[in-house]
Amino acid sequence: MSSSPLSDSGSDIFKPDDDEFPEPTPETNIRDCGYSKWGFVIYRTTYSPESTSKWDQFKALVLSNLRKRIADSPAPEILQNMDFIFVDDPSLDNISIADLQRRFRTWVESEGMLPFKPSQSDPQEMVYVPRGARYEFFIMADELALSSPCVKLVRGFPEPENPDEVGREHAKVWHIAVGTELYDELGDPNAPYTGRYYRSLPSRLVAQGY
Repeated sequence: MSSSPLSDSGSDIFKPDDDEFPEPTPETNIRDCGYSKWGFVIYRTTYSPESTSKWDQFKALVLSNLRKRIADSPAPEILQNMDFIFVDDPSLDNISIADLQRRFRTWVESEGMLPFKPSQSDPQEMVYVPRGARYEFFIMADELALSSPCVKLVRGFPEPENPDEVGREHAKVWHIAVGTELYDELGDPNAPYTGRYYRSLPSRLVAQGY
């Protein structure tokens, strides 16, 4: 019995298997970065009586969207090390962005995740240590954010590359955008094979006009 002839190009031999090399997703990128924890710190900065129920609704929306998307993704295991921190502290009522940036940096330091550390070869030389979006950006839920469909995304370490963002938000993003795609888009130089070097957010995540 003769076998079926191969095509002249030999493509039958070298045709890639889509199942073997699936298209990466935000969830698989997060998994492949090897985070011990991932997720944003989200600060509530308004404590008016009517804001409490809105804050609770916002938290529920973020977490339910995350759990559903991750469960339906090729990397459901990232739910195990997901750690979104919702900070509910009345001392933050009406805090400025600049003061909140300082508080965030104090928290990052307490986690041992500052962006610059002494070089092992030369302790006098400070080298950049990539940490992922968790330790670079945070989310601010103020009065406007809880009364609208968007929240403020803030860069925690704006200087020296982005001095114009000291005391200012980086962007407004939709409530429903607070999730794996946003986290992945912000990038992590610690895993360059994901191709995630952050430059700007896709327009679909950004709340235009707010």
